Amino acid sequence: MENKKKTRFRLFYDALPPKAEVAPKTAFVKKIAALCKVHEVTVRCWIAGTQKPDALKTSIISKELGIPEQELFT
Repeated sequence: MENKKKTRFRLFYDALPPKAEVAPKTAFVKKIAALCKVHEVTVRCWIAGTQKPDALKTSIISKELGIPEQELFT
C-alpha cells in the first residue's frame, strides 16, 4: 500500500501466521467471506483498503474479531 495508513482490519489480517496446512490468512478470508456472505475477492478488497463493507457486514466482522466497529476500517 502506497504510504496508506493500515486499518485495524488489515492489521488483524497481517498479524496472522503466514504458514499452516491451510494458510491462516486464507482461512481468515474464507471465514469472513462466509460470515458476510460475500466473495473472497470482496474480503481481499476490504483488506487492501480499496472497498469498505456496509454497516451490517462491519457489525458482523466487529463481533467476530472483537474489534470495535468504528476502529475496523479507519
